[in-house]
Amino acid sequence: MKATVKRYIIHFVLLFLLVGLDQFTKIWARGSLKGGTDLTVLPGILSFSYLENRGAVWGIFQNKTTFLILLTAAIFVVVLFLYFKLPAKKRYNPARLLLVFIAAGGLGNIIDRILFGYVTDFIRFDFINFPVFNVADMYITVCEVIALVLVLFVYRDDLDGKEGRQEESSDGISRF
Repeated sequence: MKATVKRYIIHFVLLFLLVGLDQFTKIWARGSLKGGTDLTVLPGILSFSYLENRGAVWGIFQNKTTFLILLTAAIFVVVLFLYFKLPAKKRYNPARLLLVFIAAGGLGNIIDRILFGYVTDFIRFDFINFPVFNVADMYITVCEVIALVLVLFVYRDDLDGKEGRQEESSDGISRF
């Protein structure tokens, strides 16, 4: 089987598993935490607390469910476009994998919005004033930060049109 097709299949299965994990944790939260039963995981640091998020992060776009579904769908299309637009070189495998996680996060949250009209959030940091979030949000946030680092430091030359070119320093060590 061609390596590219095999990678697509593996990434599709991973996408399915990641969305499944997100949905499983949300089902658990709705069944175990709904009704005000908070669960302390690490006292003063991390707890689980049920929240029906009818907006986006930090409460923006409250009750704008249709808008948020359309926005998420549009972002999902952009992520798919980027996934297939990346060159087939191994160098881009980390970026492609990050896009799978970001897509899974978007799908996990859009499923909630379509089925319930809200996103189930339940993970809370107790030591800072931070929004309650879920597993899909973690996929998106962590992978976007890593993607930003990759773009700024690893793929930087590619953006300048110097794709694949290595620079060799005076000490003979190749650097990208």
